Amino acid sequence: MAKKSSYLFFILLWFIGSSFGQLGINIAEPENFIPEYYPNSSINMGKYDLNTIILEEAINPDEYIVGPGDKFSFNMVSSDGTLNLNLVVSPLGDVLIPVVGIITVDKLTLSEAFSEIRKTCLSRYNNAFVFITLSDIRQFKVMVKGMVDKPGFIIVNPFMRVSEIIDLVIKEDMMKTEVINISHSLRNIKLIRNDIIIRVDLVKFNINGNKELNPRLQSDDVICFDLVDRKIGIYGGIKKPGKFEFVEGEVLADIIDISGGFTDNADSSKIEITRFINDTEKEYIQLDDYNSSRHMAIKPEDHIIIRLKHDYKRQELVKVSGEVKYPGQYSIVAGEATIESIIRKAGGFADRADETKIVVNNIQISQLSDIEYKRILQVPFEDRSDTEKSYLKARSRTSKGRISSSSTEYTSRIMGYPVQISDHIIIPQLHEYVELLGAVKFPGRYPLVRGITVDKYISDAGGLTLKASKEMYIVKSSTGQRLTIEENSIIENGDVIFIAEKLDYNRWTRFREIMTVGGQMAAIIIVIQNAIVN
Repeated sequence: MAKKSSYLFFILLWFIGSSFGQLGINIAEPENFIPEYYPNSSINMGKYDLNTIILEEAINPDEYIVGPGDKFSFNMVSSDGTLNLNLVVSPLGDVLIPVVGIITVDKLTLSEAFSEIRKTCLSRYNNAFVFITLSDIRQFKVMVKGMVDKPGFIIVNPFMRVSEIIDLVIKEDMMKTEVINISHSLRNIKLIRNDIIIRVDLVKFNINGNKELNPRLQSDDVICFDLVDRKIGIYGGIKKPGKFEFVEGEVLADIIDISGGFTDNADSSKIEITRFINDTEKEYIQLDDYNSSRHMAIKPEDHIIIRLKHDYKRQELVKVSGEVKYPGQYSIVAGEATIESIIRKAGGFADRADETKIVVNNIQISQLSDIEYKRILQVPFEDRSDTEKSYLKARSRTSKGRISSSSTEYTSRIMGYPVQISDHIIIPQLHEYVELLGAVKFPGRYPLVRGITVDKYISDAGGLTLKASKEMYIVKSSTGQRLTIEENSIIENGDVIFIAEKLDYNRWTRFREIMTVGGQMAAIIIVIQNAIVN
């Protein structure tokens, strides 16, 4: 019981010591106490600041190998008091704990090192409580060689991988070089470790995430970079067509893999390979079955074509948004779907759907050029005719959609319109309002009341202000057109009634403008008279 009480007492002391330690106070420090035995060495890395590198995962203490430069936070509560230290693994691979001694931890896992430290401390203090954690990871040098601007040593940490050297070295070279077509190999990087060559393939690593293809760095590693000198081309029914770096020993399946695999409309029974026999001669290889040919060896400069199925009906998607019961994306077969069928798939119109303003957008179609619009834009503004200006104004008001409705009657007519791949059907929410804008006392939006006059809307908005001019018009929500207000003008949902304000001129300002113009005219007359006389 006494032993248990003593243990609990030491735990309590440790917590108290930790709390005071945060305030810079040490309790019951032993004689000749050394807060930090090794100097806190920090290497100036310039732009390669390791503090900016985020660990990709939590440190596994059973895998992390301790080495010189690693830092530990050490706390021990014993009968002699509390000991708080920052331990640094020395170049010899050991740590020094005053009143305990030197403990070798080099090349041990983190778990083994902590266990060794605790065991040594408990051999001196039977009832001590020992807490250790890794406070900072070490830094070390690796050699970079080959086709880089500045071969030599670079400072890294044990959690960095070969791919991160690309960011530190290769990308810097590419930014500085004047040679545009330089291409560093990403598939034939050599990592020399303990006289063993390890091939690093970052392209495959990015595809399948196999970390063995992108190993972590170790002290004394040598990384050798080269330039791409041999390539393979693959095109047709493949997700990432183009040219890829050739790697000795690869087969057809490897190339299909790094190019993203077959597309849905690829015909894997129709694969053609064009291959150089020598500098002038070629051979054409026809493969009728991919599965039986997937292990076929690939050679440098091979040109691979994956044919497409001529009768393939690709299932594509259209998007429905807005006031339908189930907005989202829906699959279609091109040429077999209509606007009505897609809206029906989406559950039909919602209660607040505005069926008069359905728009069907298509990015590809909206980006098609209007030849006349393009021609008019090339004409200088001052040379454009009234008709050309009117065309530009009308085009600016036109919906960007492939097709759109502007009335209930027209909506019923477009429901059978065929939907195209990548179409986006938009059903807006019904907002029945009329907007009063300009020189009225209370401008804003007012509920639409069918059949009432413009004067009634103006009256509901508090009437005209003193600055109201005689110029007023209606902007139609369906077309954007500007219409003059007449006695029988029909006001529809979303229309804007605009009343312009009088220009604010006072008499003195008007007098000055007249005098300025008059003075300018007088000066012009004098110049003309002098010219005639001379």
